[in-house]
Amino acid sequence: MDKSSKENLASDIEHQLDDFFDEGIPSDPAGADPVSLEKLKSLVLSIDWEITESCLTDLIDETDTLLPQFQNDRFSHTLLRMLKAVGRYIRRRQAQAHPDAIKRIMSVFASLEKLTGSLDLEEETRKGIVAKEIAAFKKLKEQVEIQRGGSRPSPSAREADRGYVECDQFEQAMSAVEMRLNSQVENLKAQLETLQKELEQIRGAAS
Repeated sequence: MDKSSKENLASDIEHQLDDFFDEGIPSDPAGADPVSLEKLKSLVLSIDWEITESCLTDLIDETDTLLPQFQNDRFSHTLLRMLKAVGRYIRRRQAQAHPDAIKRIMSVFASLEKLTGSLDLEEETRKGIVAKEIAAFKKLKEQVEIQRGGSRPSPSAREADRGYVECDQFEQAMSAVEMRLNSQVENLKAQLETLQKELEQIRGAAS
């Protein structure tokens, strides 16, 4: 495999990794006007102090307001969607909500503040922050399912969990990317082995 082919393969792999966070949303936070998170922060702190349906509704409404403003920043956009999903779950379940759900709201907002407050963060660092929140989100979902004891959810419960589907799609996308990368790596190894054997044959014939 020549140098040009190797560079093309490396470029393809990098693009496939970016697909995990893509969904057609560009990532250019530096080129966007600053967006205030003060109202959202106030709501998050209020929920940490006292959980009320009114405050959760305001939180969900505020994320809806902010989402279009972060359409050019796929990482922050992802965290906002996650924040909305957890808020919707808590509002539906109320006292029956898993206790770690509030921790997720605090953590996701902290990560959102980190991304929006440090626009000079490298792409891989930003991607890692969001990937960590997605993993924790998935773990919470598993804990919620265990809490229910495997019982069939009611229609209202299914509606409450609809927000989890979005982050499940991220997990599925990552698995698909990993499978493609593993396949490409195996193909590359096979090509290198073939080239090595051909080189040995050429050397043997020349000696």
